[in-house]
Amino acid sequence: MTQRYLAAAFVSAFALAAPALAASTDIEGNWDAQQPSAGGLAELDITFDGRTYQVRAAAVCAPRVCEFGEASGTPLLAPGRRNVARDATGLTASFNASDANRQVIATVAGGNRLNVTTIQVYRDGRPATVTTETFRRADRQPDVLADCTAVSNSLRIRFQNGEWVVAQGNETLAAFDSPDQAGYARFLIAAQGLKQKCQIPEAGFEYWTLGNGAFPSGLQAGEYCQTVNYRQIAVQKAGRNWQVKSGSTTLYSVPDRGVADAVARTLVDNRAVAQCFVGDPGRGMTYFRR
Repeated sequence: MTQRYLAAAFVSAFALAAPALAASTDIEGNWDAQQPSAGGLAELDITFDGRTYQVRAAAVCAPRVCEFGEASGTPLLAPGRRNVARDATGLTASFNASDANRQVIATVAGGNRLNVTTIQVYRDGRPATVTTETFRRADRQPDVLADCTAVSNSLRIRFQNGEWVVAQGNETLAAFDSPDQAGYARFLIAAQGLKQKCQIPEAGFEYWTLGNGAFPSGLQAGEYCQTVNYRQIAVQKAGRNWQVKSGSTTLYSVPDRGVADAVARTLVDNRAVAQCFVGDPGRGMTYFRR
């Protein structure tokens, strides 16, 4: 039944596709869905080595796309045509996973666009789905990376420029309004075994990690924290900004989607359950626990 469904849907999708012939350069490249729909594709990356296509596909998920993986692409050729580098109208690729069989059919639509039909036949008995979307060439930016500083075991508290700071050598790690706050921050760094301070300055995002790069875990006496649910982390558009939210709580708001995605990925990957502060939020020390 699965094979019959895929075959019927494939014929239907191909029959509706524009038959314009295209060079391989019209097909290969990075592509993003113009208006991604729930359950549909978000990204396609297509390469061509002169004979065969390779396709990477990823679906719409939050806070990052869900990878379908990579598969070989079979070129779609018009009747009587055999030159895959010059006469293709598109390609098709199959992605088989534990939850579903997926068929992706991409056809050239002109104007740096692809029409992409995705057929998903689920293994658990759910009804199969068919989505059709327009993809445009993507100008993807490199992932935003955090700036991190190694934290030594030799931390000092000193009064500097009207602030109490936790410092290592001549480098200030955090600044506070009182010596009590600075002392508590130094205690937390030692008690939690924090070995790295990281920041994404564009978001005002700060976090501290263990030596293995993970968030610390475990309560400490005197902590001031708010709950974060990494399972509910999402990136949402709000006016001109992108918000990183935990449920209904907005944690960060930035104009750059890539920066917001980087913050969300960090929280999800480290399974954040609490955002904690020493001193006023946005000043002093901010760390997350898992």
